[in-house]
Amino acid sequence: MNIRTDTKIKLSMGVSLSVIVVGVAILTFWTSSRAQFFFSMGLIVAGMLIFTILLHAATKPETELVADERIARINERAGNSAYWMVLISMTILFGSDRAWSIGIEITDMYYAAMFVGIISRNLLRWYYNRKGDAI
Repeated sequence: MNIRTDTKIKLSMGVSLSVIVVGVAILTFWTSSRAQFFFSMGLIVAGMLIFTILLHAATKPETELVADERIARINERAGNSAYWMVLISMTILFGSDRAWSIGIEITDMYYAAMFVGIISRNLLRWYYNRKGDAI
């Protein structure tokens, strides 16, 4: 296994390992707080996932990681379309709340925007990838 030693990968791996160490340190000085336990476990798991992803990326040749022009256009077009879908859905939610006094809270709108954005971006990337041209 040939591992690249770019400064970006070294720095990112160092950051992920320091996140794991901070999580372990918080867990070591644990009080009776459940939130602190889950926060520290979340840091440890996130650090391990980031480290694993970076280790996988470090074993691949650098030419394999560079996105070609077609993939870049698909990502750009899907991102722009998803932006408009989120904007339209938030406008509809806000307008219906004003018109009919539904009682939608701002956190509900935030979660709805995240859900619509993630789903629409992934669906649009799949659609443009199947379509073939992204112009």
